Amino acid sequence: MEAEGEEDEDEDDLAVSSGAMPFTTSSSGNSFLIGDDPAHWPEKLKDSERCSIVQKGPVQLRGDFPQNTQGRRFTSTHYFLNMKNGEKIQRSWLVYSKTKDRAVCFCCRLFGDKQRFCTDGTNDWKNVSAFLKEHEKSADHLANMAVWRTLQQRLQTGKAIDHVNQELFVNEVNKWREILKRLIAIITHLAERNLAFRGHSEKLYEYGNGNFLGQVQLMAQFDPVMRDHVKRVAEKPHSESYFSKMIQNEIICLVGSCVTNTIVQRVKKSKYFSVIMDCTPDVSHDEQLSVVLRIVDCNPGEGVSIHEHFVGFLVAEDTTGKGLLNLFLGHLQTLDLDLADCRGQSYDNGSNMQGKKQGVQSRVLELNSKALCVPCASHTLNLVVGDAAKSSVTALSFFGLLQRLYAIFSASVHRWTILQKHVTYFTIKPLSTTRWEARVESVKAVRYQLPEILDALTALREYAEEKQDSECASNANGIHKEMKKWPFL
Repeated sequence: MEAEGEEDEDEDDLAVSSGAMPFTTSSSGNSFLIGDDPAHWPEKLKDSERCSIVQKGPVQLRGDFPQNTQGRRFTSTHYFLNMKNGEKIQRSWLVYSKTKDRAVCFCCRLFGDKQRFCTDGTNDWKNVSAFLKEHEKSADHLANMAVWRTLQQRLQTGKAIDHVNQELFVNEVNKWREILKRLIAIITHLAERNLAFRGHSEKLYEYGNGNFLGQVQLMAQFDPVMRDHVKRVAEKPHSESYFSKMIQNEIICLVGSCVTNTIVQRVKKSKYFSVIMDCTPDVSHDEQLSVVLRIVDCNPGEGVSIHEHFVGFLVAEDTTGKGLLNLFLGHLQTLDLDLADCRGQSYDNGSNMQGKKQGVQSRVLELNSKALCVPCASHTLNLVVGDAAKSSVTALSFFGLLQRLYAIFSASVHRWTILQKHVTYFTIKPLSTTRWEARVESVKAVRYQLPEILDALTALREYAEEKQDSECASNANGIHKEMKKWPFL
């Protein structure tokens, strides 16, 4: 149920704002951001903080707002005053606090101290229209509006009383903005290439300080902004540098969040999606569920294109079909996506994923009958070929001999050196355990270099006999004989 007498406007789902990004200065002299939400502002604002917020200006959020227990909510129509002649005048002073779900007066929150509306705002959505009309006519609100507009004009024209300090403040903000741009560029460059950030040391110009600080030092040789920053950090080691590992991790998370949000917007624009999931253990022996969304993108002038987007690794503590489904549904809720828009699912042939009764695919179909399951064709083919090959004793003997050949030469450096002296083109490789068709790489070396490999086995047997290694000599001689037999050839 909407607020009485109000209708939703067809506005963009973007915040309307202007001005530079506001910074404030703490008691220790550190600069930090002030959020757009009034709930995040300090309870007692300093003059520098008020100037920063006024420079940024009020941010009026748009889109869907949460409902209260009575089914009422704030709407974007409250940002406008409806005149009797039908004209609409924007209430530039009205902002919405998403954190507290309240409507707040921008200027009274900055300069007022007598009314409850100045600090907490209101969430009485049933009577909010009458309340806003009464508030905008009050003497305190009009006085705060005048102070706000005067300060805003003086800041824009540089005629404020502390305009010299304001200029210094703006220069400081711009300097830190340029530094952060360069640090973000370095971090994204390393992350895109999956390179390690840190080394054995976290100090500039020390050996082994890692790729991140190395890139900073390299940029400082050619870029004046980074050169001045590095020089200041070297002169004052305890000053703010934004070089720490915590800042690196925070920027990585922020960039990753921006990428994920962009992917989600693409998925929502396409409306329907398919899901591809698979589980695999990582180096810390945690089972991770990888989630990939596939969409069809239709752009006028560019035609139809299919895109696959990776949307996260999820730690799976429960690897049953029910546990994996709950993990996936929770991730969809985090991404603000609806399972009802899923039109396809594809997994490997594991029972927990592909099971007809308790698998993920059957449980998803119970919730959404339109999410048809298509097994992974490559994985299915790999299983069919692998099982077919295992049914043949000749095939098992053939590939087993190839694995023994690799094992005997790779057991030591001296044996591998003997192999390299005789085999110059294709080196022998172990059998692939995941993709059966990849075993052709193991066959190729023997197929085109059988005489050379036989000579290498003879040389290895002689070397083992010289070293009195009877086991190695016997294995080399046995492999040599088996490879000369007709079944192997």
